[in-house]
Amino acid sequence: MSVLSTVLSRLNSFLDSEMEQILCFDTAVDAEKFVNKKSALFIVLPEEDLTKYFMVSLMIQQLYREILAVADENEGKLKNRVVFYCDELGTLPAIDSLELIFSASRSRRLTMVPIIQSFGQLEKNYGKEGSEIIVDNCQDTIFGGFAPNSQTAEVLSKAMGSRTVMSGSISRGKNDPSQSLQMMERPLMTADELKSIPKGNFVVMKTGTHPMKTKLRLFLDWGITFDSVYTVAERAHRKVTYADKQILEENIMRRHAAFIAIDTESGELLEEVSGSGTLHTPVTEPQTNTSKRRTHVRTS
Repeated sequence: MSVLSTVLSRLNSFLDSEMEQILCFDTAVDAEKFVNKKSALFIVLPEEDLTKYFMVSLMIQQLYREILAVADENEGKLKNRVVFYCDELGTLPAIDSLELIFSASRSRRLTMVPIIQSFGQLEKNYGKEGSEIIVDNCQDTIFGGFAPNSQTAEVLSKAMGSRTVMSGSISRGKNDPSQSLQMMERPLMTADELKSIPKGNFVVMKTGTHPMKTKLRLFLDWGITFDSVYTVAERAHRKVTYADKQILEENIMRRHAAFIAIDTESGELLEEVSGSGTLHTPVTEPQTNTSKRRTHVRTS
């Protein structure tokens, strides 16, 4: 009983009419067409409904596997680069083997762009080692807009490194003024300096280069215009009907079997004979001494 309860609790998330529209119909996403043509796929979920967040994790995993299969058919590399922009990755349920995805995707021309609010989100979902693997596999890091009490600012301040500056002191006595100068090490930007970065300014760290402080324009300032609104086909809720065993068997056989024999009195399936053809009106055999009367139905 406990096993059934556990299974039902896991499947509860799928008992939803909106989920039915996603899961019970053929998908419009073809991984091979997606990677070979210029295309974009948006996954939009309501922020207030956490019960559907797991679907994003499942979609990312499934699409990643299919894209890897396409890459393996093309000598391990995709024809066009594919980029996953995983906004709010830290708030999504843990994605299985995400560390491996980050480690193995770059060589196949698949780029992962995780967008998070705090390193603590990654550590919560993937543990200390898992979060370190994910961060270590990111060759570009862009950050800014820290909260006043952000601990992530401390981590990134240390990651930026340090510089050597000249420090000095001057003391003056009545008859003996003195001055001393010395070199000292200080962070390139302290955590307090990172927290005070103006809105719209960011720090960019890239492998093989020094950190750079820059101002990045929002996409709204790039002159991007949107065409007509994309509409998704609305699939109305399907009517639910009930049928007994006999009707179900007849319909299944009528759809899939090549040739069947049905007892006209009891409706029992007597035998299945090989053959093919088109569905026609059932024909009753002349009555004989056999104990059962048969009706043969030929289907395609």
